[in-house]
Amino acid sequence: MAEQQTEIKIKFIKKKGGHAAAHGGAWKVAYADLVTALMAFFLLMWLLNSTNSNTKAGLSGYFQEGMAFFQTDKGKAILEAHGKGILPGGRGMAPTPGEGQGGPEKPPPDDEAAQAKEREALESTAKAIEQAFSTEQLLQAFKDQISMDFTDEGLRIQIQDKAAQVLFDSGSAQVKPYTMAILKEIAQELGKLPNRVVIGGHSDSYGYNVGARSNWELSAERANAARRVLESSGLQKGQVQRVTGYADTISLEGKEPKDPQNRRISIVVLSSATQKQEEQHQKSKPTAGKAGKDGPEGANGKKSEK
Repeated sequence: MAEQQTEIKIKFIKKKGGHAAAHGGAWKVAYADLVTALMAFFLLMWLLNSTNSNTKAGLSGYFQEGMAFFQTDKGKAILEAHGKGILPGGRGMAPTPGEGQGGPEKPPPDDEAAQAKEREALESTAKAIEQAFSTEQLLQAFKDQISMDFTDEGLRIQIQDKAAQVLFDSGSAQVKPYTMAILKEIAQELGKLPNRVVIGGHSDSYGYNVGARSNWELSAERANAARRVLESSGLQKGQVQRVTGYADTISLEGKEPKDPQNRRISIVVLSSATQKQEEQHQKSKPTAGKAGKDGPEGANGKKSEK
């Protein structure tokens, strides 16, 4: 009897979906990217077609050099010619004053004109003082002891010691006769200005022990002695805003701490902008007390002048 063979069945499974199933929805993402790129391209073309040559030059400079381009003469000219921008209500390419720059706002034109006029007045005062020490016989000997420059605060006048001709005797705040003549000449010119004045006393770094007195006390006493001469010789009432003793904390540029020229009196004529900043700063802080003019400020040092 023949053996019965097992029947083998072959089953064919047909997958549905075809070519589309292999890719799923990926084509939709690609299509969306294409449409977005086309929209951006046509928007860019429309904007470029709506701009003038100045705007295009500004865009070109910005992409090549960044915001530094608008600090150049060419960039500034483009910003001035560009106006408010190509769209209604636009601000143009010029940044808002102080925006993203971390600096103070640009003063209005009236303030700029006032500052320029004030600077001219301070320069005229400096020239008048320089001329007095160049032409007057009694003051010519002290010409090399006077230095003037402009700082962020305003006009700074410094009267320095020299080895053979000191402003004060060693360890003393008594004003010498020729020091008084120097201060009187300066006071007559500064009294013509409406600006406030800050007076500072400085010493060198030589030290010696005389009781509890140090360079702090000595420099403050000398600054106050200079103030009294200035106020009695031409400064207006209330023109002095502050008197400070700096001891040996601020040496002249390029001078060693022990150099005699570090012993000096500094007189700073404050600009109106600096004056306004100081007033705002004082208003922002509660005052714990007010020190008198004739009292030393910060007298906590351990050195005194030789």
